[in-house]
Amino acid sequence: MAVALVKGLDAKCIVVLDAYFAVGPVLLILKGLLDSNGKRLAHLITRAKRNVVGYKDPPPRTGKPGAPRKYGEKLKLIQLFEDKRNEFQEAVIEIYREKKTIFFLCLDLIWKPIKEKVRFVLVIDGGEMFILMCSDLTLSPQDIIRAYSYRFKIEVNFKILKHLMGAFFYHFWTSVWPKIGKRNESDLSSISTQSENLIAQATDAIEGFVNFGCIATGILQILSLNFHQGIWKNYRGWLRTVTSAIPTEETVRSVVQEEFFHNFRVFSNTVIYRIIMSKSRKKQYYQHSSSG
Repeated sequence: MAVALVKGLDAKCIVVLDAYFAVGPVLLILKGLLDSNGKRLAHLITRAKRNVVGYKDPPPRTGKPGAPRKYGEKLKLIQLFEDKRNEFQEAVIEIYREKKTIFFLCLDLIWKPIKEKVRFVLVIDGGEMFILMCSDLTLSPQDIIRAYSYRFKIEVNFKILKHLMGAFFYHFWTSVWPKIGKRNESDLSSISTQSENLIAQATDAIEGFVNFGCIATGILQILSLNFHQGIWKNYRGWLRTVTSAIPTEETVRSVVQEEFFHNFRVFSNTVIYRIIMSKSRKKQYYQHSSSG
């Protein structure tokens, strides 16, 4: 998905992922994304695993027989929090709208899975210690830390999709789908073509439902950013504390919902209005038929 997005944008991007993706193939895939001039389009920032190791540059050739060394001294990065504690630098950065004092150590070391240098940033944030890695050696440690902090925003989006938009409250299923039980995968090898089509229709409906929830969330965010003054003007709720001039998705949804409810007939030329009214007429017809 990231590759498709970067290709579509055709602009330099930074992909921020969690520690699950701190593996060589991911960096190599992103390394292969180039623009028309042969310049790299995508770089990766991720959290490294605790057992990650890096290597210093190999020593110069000695002129003695044998192949030259490819790697220098091996460093277990987790140990550097103690061994090089005096070399950590102090910095104040803004994360989640708050200024925090952190300590970091930046090292460019060879990483064996890709046989190239990666920028490692060791971070001490209060009582927490973690290691970040970045494929862009020109990016500053502060920017790497700040970029990784944005990854938490996806958790906020999941909360909005689940609790505000109901994007995961779908009820699409088919009885022909084999039971998974304690296994991780369904065995679809013995099902018929008709059953396979039914399963495909169910998964398409689920994906479509979630995608519509994502689109609706994006529309609320666009309205919030571009029409925040009008949103606040028409908001009829009460907030104990207003923390930002930009209203939340929930506030925007409340305003849109009220406007649509009180001005329903104004939208008579919309598809949604025609669908609702057609279903309403069918309901009235069936009630009239049953009473007659």
